[in-house]
Amino acid sequence: SPNLMKNLIYIFLLILTFSLIAQSTEFGNFKIVNTEIIYQKVFPTDSMTSDKLAQFLLIVPNVSNVSINNGEVSADLSDLTVDYKKFQFTQVATPPIIQTGKFSGKITGATKDGKYRITVKSIQMKGDMGYKKIPELENMTNYSCTNSGTVLSREWCKPTMLGLLDKAFTDKFTYVEPKKNGDW
Repeated sequence: SPNLMKNLIYIFLLILTFSLIAQSTEFGNFKIVNTEIIYQKVFPTDSMTSDKLAQFLLIVPNVSNVSINNGEVSADLSDLTVDYKKFQFTQVATPPIIQTGKFSGKITGATKDGKYRITVKSIQMKGDMGYKKIPELENMTNYSCTNSGTVLSREWCKPTMLGLLDKAFTDKFTYVEPKKNGDW
């Protein structure tokens, strides 16, 4: 009957929708690679070199131990905080871990013609989850992923969670031309 067919189609669409929502492995510039959440973004820019990228990272707050090895730039990220107000989010709308969190990780940078890629792995965090305080650095994967690090947690796949963290990372790693002495 036509009603049975219509109902079956609705059920199928519901199952499909739920499975798409439930199985997210990417959100913004965050994705799961080898059961770990990482941040990875390609930034377009003019004539970027490894040296230029390393010089830029040297002046970025919360970044240290910048080095170049075989053309790849590596560095450490420590205690990055999210300025949610800068991105027009209210305190009420922003989860406690984004407000209080300090995020750390291992940065690698690579350059190609007209672009550079920043990857942050081994992302760790400390702060207040609301239901739990995290006083020492812990792997963010343990909180942001489910199913042994194969699926992003639905709680984290929100503009106020990974969305804000993505904005903070992207803002931090967007190349800005260093000011030359004498400019004003």
